[in-house]
Amino acid sequence: MSHVYSNFLNNRTWSKSVMICICFFSYSSICAQIEFTSIEQLFAYADLNSNILKSARLNEELMLSKNKETKTDLLPDISTSLGYNDNITLQPSLIPAQIFDPAAPEGEFSEIVFGTKFQYTRSMQAQWDVLNFQKIFAIEVSRTEFFKAKATTELNRFNLYNQLASTYYSIILTQESIIFYHENLTASKIILENAKNQFQKGTISKSEYNQALINNKQILSQLKASESNLEQYYVQLQSQLHVQEKIIVNDNFEQYGLVSFQSFQTHPEILLQESTLSNVEAQLKQTKALRYPTLSLVYQDTRTWATDDFFDISDASELPQQLFGVTIAINPFDFSRRKKIKQSKIKIELQKLELESSKLEIQKEDELLELQLAQGLTELEESEQILALQKENDKHTENLYQSGIISLDNRLDKFKELLSVQNDYLNSLASLTLIKYKKYIRQIDFKSN
Repeated sequence: MSHVYSNFLNNRTWSKSVMICICFFSYSSICAQIEFTSIEQLFAYADLNSNILKSARLNEELMLSKNKETKTDLLPDISTSLGYNDNITLQPSLIPAQIFDPAAPEGEFSEIVFGTKFQYTRSMQAQWDVLNFQKIFAIEVSRTEFFKAKATTELNRFNLYNQLASTYYSIILTQESIIFYHENLTASKIILENAKNQFQKGTISKSEYNQALINNKQILSQLKASESNLEQYYVQLQSQLHVQEKIIVNDNFEQYGLVSFQSFQTHPEILLQESTLSNVEAQLKQTKALRYPTLSLVYQDTRTWATDDFFDISDASELPQQLFGVTIAINPFDFSRRKKIKQSKIKIELQKLELESSKLEIQKEDELLELQLAQGLTELEESEQILALQKENDKHTENLYQSGIISLDNRLDKFKELLSVQNDYLNSLASLTLIKYKKYIRQIDFKSN
């Protein structure tokens, strides 16, 4: 009895442990999800978490660091050094013996060793390019490269926003279509059930019943396809945001108020083209600086202590040396300089042409966007009205069918008309959504970010 009771307690303990684990993992799965209720919230999350934007900002920091580095090149270059030499073997020299002994015969030499065994050296050298146009214009080139990196970041944001908005509203559109398909499936099941009863009674033919069955299966297939597409869109949104957490989009078209009278802001592509033009213009200045002279100041202070005692410089001989110099350098025979200047000028002209082309293209895209918006609003309003009328007609047709006034074929024809109108409405909604979020993104001031 005690053994059975012990097993019972162990089973209860094991069951509690399993339940605790299930609750824990269920809670973790609930917490490990991201919910978006507006497009602004999605963009704010992407600004903080997108790897694409993180990489772009790191590149900005790199360009800023390089810009600071070029500024330090204008400062004096100061270096110090300490040296120690142990002359293990001092090389002897031969000198005429008569120098020390006048009575020595002609042609006789004495071997003399010069130098000390140990030498300690301390040196300090400073060089300052007081006037170096290459370095001066290198700072401007580096500065324009930093602004070019910032413009690249904003262009990446612009492109990412468009990708995210496309997926985001594809999810909302698909969720909206799923609602329609569920309603259609319910209506189709009712029609199919009635057709089945009539077929069993022999009041309709097999082909009529099959048509109702086909209609039901087609709607079911559309529903499954939309549910599969919805799952794929969510995975695509995870990929664009670089997240593993489950994403939930809890937004609807009633909250969709993106259209305003705010004017379009400067396109990030234009910002990038302008910063690129500034960069090539700065490079031209740097190239022209090749013909300018460079003025440098040099100062050197060297101290040498020579002694025959290791690490004892109390009696060492001190040998000081100081040097100050001024250098002017110019290269008048750099024949490749003219070609480099010409190449830089050609780059500027090419960049100006590209900038003007981009401005014109974007201007026309914005004008086209406004025209498409007006058209899209009109088409959606008409589609909504037609859909409302078609729903009334379908309801009236269903009542006639249930009363036996019209045939199954007539009922199915009217139901297909409803499906066609619903499809037109969803297409109009999708087209207008595309235009709306494009206009909304074009109204964001990327230049101020």
